[in-house]
Amino acid sequence: MSASHDQYALGRSPQEYARLARQAEIMKPMTERLFADAGIRAGMTVLDLGSGAGDVAMLLAEMVGPGGSVFGLDLDHGAMQHAQERAIAARFHNVKFVHSDFAHYHPDAPLDAIVGRLVLMYQADPAAALAKLRKHLRPGAVVAFLEPWFQPPPGPDSTLKTTVTCLVETLRRSGAHLDLGPRLHRVFEAAGLPLPKMRFEAIVDGRDDSPLYQYVADTMASLLPKALEYGVPGADKLDIPSIPDLIRAEMNAVGYAMFVAPMVCAWCRTPS
Repeated sequence: MSASHDQYALGRSPQEYARLARQAEIMKPMTERLFADAGIRAGMTVLDLGSGAGDVAMLLAEMVGPGGSVFGLDLDHGAMQHAQERAIAARFHNVKFVHSDFAHYHPDAPLDAIVGRLVLMYQADPAAALAKLRKHLRPGAVVAFLEPWFQPPPGPDSTLKTTVTCLVETLRRSGAHLDLGPRLHRVFEAAGLPLPKMRFEAIVDGRDDSPLYQYVADTMASLLPKALEYGVPGADKLDIPSIPDLIRAEMNAVGYAMFVAPMVCAWCRTPS
């Protein structure tokens, strides 16, 4: 990714890779919608930036089919090995994972698409990082990204407010761009790309047994070591195992469905 890799607040561990896989299931519908609307089609060669545990790359492998190719890029060598093993187990033979940063990646042939989910937010300069890869695109190629619009929730003190505030503040102190989603049009233009189409989405689930409650707790668990290292207020008071039940009770008390992952989707095509 970038120099910010060393400050990646969610850590690098089997537990985090498992969390990423669960996150991928939650975010798969919005991700697939974006890629379909952007123009990902059978036979394409696609570069997935910040592949992590490999879920976005495997989704792309389904979409491009056996006649297409997907390359997943990440700086975490352990994640790349884990992702390749998962892809082989799932019988995806059109996916290859590459241990590299953005600046030093050179594909063997021009690319039909560059995509990413929750990856530009971790770049010190998202536009500069994207500009370095733009030169590898064919004319008329697809560029599509999902990036966040994370904010501490309003309202009185609660487990939800404390947890999300700790999440947001830990990521902010690590150098992540938490409001990159609404600024993606500027990132695309600064990278030399056309003005993208954009939309805002979030995951909302009214079920009492929604996995979103556990997802918030799992994310906080991955962030907790960095939160404590940074001295984020309230982090030392959090009891991770109790978070799902406490937040569920709070949402039920006000009659709200649970919601997570406020994201902006942006996509364009390069001039043909």
